[in-house]
Amino acid sequence: MLRKLLATSAIAASLLAGAVHPAVAAPGTAAAPALAKLQEEPDLRQECSNRSAEAARVNGWTRSRFEYCHHTREETNLYATNGTYLGFFHFDLWTLGFAYDGSRRVDYVTSIENLALASQLNHELTWLTVNYDSCSGMADIACSGPRERTGASNDWYTNPRMDTFTVTSPDGTGTGTFKFVTHTMRLNFIVEYRDGRTHPYDEWATAVAHVRFDNAGPSLGNGKHKGTVFTDHVPTLNLPLTGAAIDAEARHVDDAQNHPERTFPSRVGKVAPGKTTPLHRLMDSSEIDKNHTASVNICRNIWGPEYTSGGQDCDEYPFKSTYEGSWKSTGNQPFQWNGSARPIDAGDNQRGGTKLANFYGENRILDNDPFYVRVTPS
Repeated sequence: MLRKLLATSAIAASLLAGAVHPAVAAPGTAAAPALAKLQEEPDLRQECSNRSAEAARVNGWTRSRFEYCHHTREETNLYATNGTYLGFFHFDLWTLGFAYDGSRRVDYVTSIENLALASQLNHELTWLTVNYDSCSGMADIACSGPRERTGASNDWYTNPRMDTFTVTSPDGTGTGTFKFVTHTMRLNFIVEYRDGRTHPYDEWATAVAHVRFDNAGPSLGNGKHKGTVFTDHVPTLNLPLTGAAIDAEARHVDDAQNHPERTFPSRVGKVAPGKTTPLHRLMDSSEIDKNHTASVNICRNIWGPEYTSGGQDCDEYPFKSTYEGSWKSTGNQPFQWNGSARPIDAGDNQRGGTKLANFYGENRILDNDPFYVRVTPS
């Protein structure tokens, strides 16, 4: 299920409240309407900890199109200008990001935790600066909240959390049909020993997050007219084999992905995309219709013109609303397609189509956006 958070700064702060320093408290701001929904979700920090290798990458880890996490253990060493080793300064760097479905906005909350300082270093001389960049000179982007915080190590120990940093994009801006605006958040830090004879240690773009703002309007389909997503996340459409009244649809996709010998058109070496390589949404209605017409021709050719008897529809995978559809991906050579067309119960087919449309809307999947399809037992 899509974990879609409409987090305010207060909610973002509450997710960082697991810090080891009890002095940190969430500000007394009002909770978002989705707070009850949020409380049902697994804790983002905990999941991030469980995925430590992914979270430590420069691009971090995205739990959904609306949730981002970066977590590293930074182990810095300080040297005097003459090359003498002075000591270490270690800390955990956490950044959580929350994009918004229904608003062109993204929030970031950063904290510095579990500080460790060499005993020979003075806390009051050991300083850390953390800053966000990439906001200057961008007409379609506005940033609010502190972009930088500088303090001695004991200041960070007392108050590890930076105030929420927010990036927004005005609704009327952007390029193309969907008013796209893209933004890259970069987080940097500098460690200094302010004794007048020590080289600073700096690390640039230690954390990076990519977002897209859009004003897709009603063309998105079953979703909100505007919103923001983390584009590094490629969502997955889950199709249960039982329990969702789409059994025939799910079996068809499972055969296409895992048993191509059971599917038509029959081709040696056929491999349907969507399981290990993504599908990509197609939004041109005329090309969607061409995909479906080509698939219907396969159904008629294999099962005859009466294939619809008994309440059957011609189902197709990859879906007609993808660039991997039977017409689009083959240059109108559908019998060379790597997919499958077969008659299935019309109700299953239509419920599957609704599930796909909802998935597109909930994840803000627009033209040529990638996604995966997975068949699950239930």
